[in-house]
Amino acid sequence: MESDGSLHLEGEPAQRRLDEVMTIARRHVNLKVLFAIGGWENSQHFSSLTSDHLLINNIIETIQKYEFDGVDIDWEYPVTGGSVEGIPADRRNYVHLMRELRNRLRGQEERFDLVQLIKYVDFINVMSYDYFGAWQSKWGAYTGPPAPLYYATPRRFSGRMNVDATMKYYSCQIKSTSKLNMGVPFYGRYWYNVGDAVDASDEMWRTAVPSDGYTKFEGGDVQWRDIQIRFNTTQAKFHSRAKTPFLWISENKTFLGFENPESLSYKIDYVIDHNFGGVVIWAIDFDDDSLMMLKVLTERDLCTRSRQENEMPYKCSPINEQRWWTYEDGEQLAGMCGKSAPLYNGYYPVCDPDDPGHSCCGKFGYCGSGAEYCNCPECLDYGADPMLLLKEPIKPSHSNITYTSDADESRRGRCGRQAPPINGIPPICNPDDPKAHCCSNGGYCGNSKEHCECVGCVDFSKTGNFQYKPIEWWTYDQSQENVGKCGPDAKRLPSGKIAKCNPNGEAYCCSKAGYCGKGSVYCDCLGCVNFKKNPNYEFS
Repeated sequence: MESDGSLHLEGEPAQRRLDEVMTIARRHVNLKVLFAIGGWENSQHFSSLTSDHLLINNIIETIQKYEFDGVDIDWEYPVTGGSVEGIPADRRNYVHLMRELRNRLRGQEERFDLVQLIKYVDFINVMSYDYFGAWQSKWGAYTGPPAPLYYATPRRFSGRMNVDATMKYYSCQIKSTSKLNMGVPFYGRYWYNVGDAVDASDEMWRTAVPSDGYTKFEGGDVQWRDIQIRFNTTQAKFHSRAKTPFLWISENKTFLGFENPESLSYKIDYVIDHNFGGVVIWAIDFDDDSLMMLKVLTERDLCTRSRQENEMPYKCSPINEQRWWTYEDGEQLAGMCGKSAPLYNGYYPVCDPDDPGHSCCGKFGYCGSGAEYCNCPECLDYGADPMLLLKEPIKPSHSNITYTSDADESRRGRCGRQAPPINGIPPICNPDDPKAHCCSNGGYCGNSKEHCECVGCVDFSKTGNFQYKPIEWWTYDQSQENVGKCGPDAKRLPSGKIAKCNPNGEAYCCSKAGYCGKGSVYCDCLGCVNFKKNPNYEFS
């Protein structure tokens, strides 16, 4: 594809190869042949051509000229993520291109979005491979297989870097699986100059050292037909969780992740179990002369269905918007969750149900995986039950003046008059937080008996509208020698007002002699004032 929208084959060898493919294809009446435009190195023109009918005209002409059955629009990628960055209008223009192309091919007119896009196409080929490779970018440092089937990366890594997460995403978007074809690679990717394992218990996940000291990593790809020639695969290991093979050569610090018949067999089981339409191979000519990889696919009946046609094999999120903190929002905020975390766009932050590495909110208010994040009494597993995203309250039920978990240590979890004020107001505890809704008389939030039931404690879940009044009595911070003194004869407060007694403290009555305490001597005498019963009393 050129910048003017013209399409052509690259030379006579390509023409001969196409002729051979078409000759073989026409012997099989049910076989469909499509041509692809775009790709990693040829998608830079889509942004300027999608609103132009010239490209669509050229696609139609190419289909007619070579008798193709259709076209694969391989735009890598709209808006962002490609070798050449796109523009914001790509999202809208991509729909325009597919709609107009479908109208020309079928005369149908429909609307957009990935949800709507499925209406314009017979199927979608999902590029569920190339999750790891020696790319010339910061991501090129991380070793791994080109297509891990399941989440298996170490802690703190993204849990989306696997086939299962990708296919779940697209299936949940379009609420169907039958029009999705799962991509499988007939190749491997390797790195040179590779360091130690990120996790000592798992040899597969390592980091490579850049050759230029920055983002250039040495390595490449190798077709299946050449893997056993170039590498001693008898020393390879099979990763039980990722369901993929890998080879670590410690002598020359080389790592190879690849696909083989065993890993391919697991992927076919996955396709059948999840009712996907089929598979798309990159690339069929990477197979060896015995067609070992292709036979793994063709020997299985992909039309076997283990579920009802409309049965969704995934637990999909009930919300479309993001409500969780990521590293893009800042390293300090990344992964914070729960009622003590800072709000995300006005919502209590949750964890991403589609990221198995960070789908659980643990007892300490951070997203993660494993028993400590998912299985404790206070834990919330959004991956296992995405409907928890709708569990009320999803937003604060009160206008809270609280310190959230991103506050510094001197403020985090503090409350009451002894805590540093927020805009001049004593902070409270979040009444919606089951773990920290009470303020102790020592000025800390929690949910124990010592926080909720002591003298001077405040349970904000029962008194959500409670606000601390200004301090109208002597404290140790103000003057130790005047603590406990009250009434007209006591020294005036710094504000100039007459000192009272703390109505929520142990000594809530002011005696006739001008001292705070409790009992009949302090509370019931003539001239005594009980501030628990009369918190608004003013000395004359």
